[in-house]
Amino acid sequence: MSDGDRPWVAVVTGAAGQDGFYPTRRLLDDGYVVHATIRRGHGPATAPIDSAAVVHELDLEEPEGHARLIADVKPDEFYNLGGMSSVAASFVDPAAAWRTNANAVEAMLDAIRDHSPTTRFYQASTSEMFGWEPGQDAVHDEDSALRPQSPYAAAKAAAHLMCVAHRGAYDLRVACGILFNHESSRRPASFLTRKVVDHVRALRATPAAVRRTRPLAMGNMAAERDWGFAPDYVDGMRRIIRQVEVRAAVGGKPADQDRGASYRDYVLGTGQLHAVWQLVDRAFELAGFPLDWERTGEPRHWSASFRGSSRVAVTVDPAFIRPVDPPAIRADASRAMTELGWTPRPGLDPFLREMLGEDVREA
Repeated sequence: MSDGDRPWVAVVTGAAGQDGFYPTRRLLDDGYVVHATIRRGHGPATAPIDSAAVVHELDLEEPEGHARLIADVKPDEFYNLGGMSSVAASFVDPAAAWRTNANAVEAMLDAIRDHSPTTRFYQASTSEMFGWEPGQDAVHDEDSALRPQSPYAAAKAAAHLMCVAHRGAYDLRVACGILFNHESSRRPASFLTRKVVDHVRALRATPAAVRRTRPLAMGNMAAERDWGFAPDYVDGMRRIIRQVEVRAAVGGKPADQDRGASYRDYVLGTGQLHAVWQLVDRAFELAGFPLDWERTGEPRHWSASFRGSSRVAVTVDPAFIRPVDPPAIRADASRAMTELGWTPRPGLDPFLREMLGEDVREA
């Protein structure tokens, strides 16, 4: 995209991660000049970023660096996709979760207000903000109450509310995408889906791997989540940040005025629930290792064996059970689907097949 003779400029934080990688590539394909920020010390040579991007090593715990970048380049679009993304890690270091996921966002918003008030700002909010209480609905939309139950979720909820406040008080073009779980081969090893896929791929490494490899140790396999395929959610992010034009195109109506009052937040999710044990079961099956399950009694006692064998394939390790873990979280993304024309691919197969790659084809 371009504005006359000038190409549009975008900043993407956390560009070395899953959520940052895909939009960086898409923006470059659209003709943007992309300033991609990565954690200091990560190194542009090792970060999985397109070489056409302008790479900056900036820590979110040093927000003045991003403020200077905003003042210097005055981006048309700013995608804040960085920060601590692990719920488990936030229990270990809650202060770091707050600094990267809350304080950094406030600094970015203040810099946009002071130096680049026409910038469109996308904030990566999360379904973890909704939490869960017994007797409460597990289906969440944009108006659902926020009940964060982890330091990560609390910091993200604070950032989300700051975005709403800055949009209302200063008429900034700010929009949050409240994303439910979205997966791809770009997930780091600390995430559940990657842990499962890496284990299954290891089983296929040699014929003796099944006999030699220890069982996959899991946490709460009864928990249910709304999982989707990450590239679909990147399409949703782009629709959210460009919502003024997108809503007009989808609805066949004149566009709203491009100002903060015209921006709103959107939930992105498939609307389908799958339990953790179902995800594990499908990953093993796609790789050619069907399982027989023992799911009687408490979930902490569940296990699975390779079909037709007594060899244990999956067990529960109490060390992996979180202090607080909502039993089910599901999205109602009808607003994004209706207003923005967003359509995600449902089910576990789209991302599991992509993550398993050649292992699926061999199986």
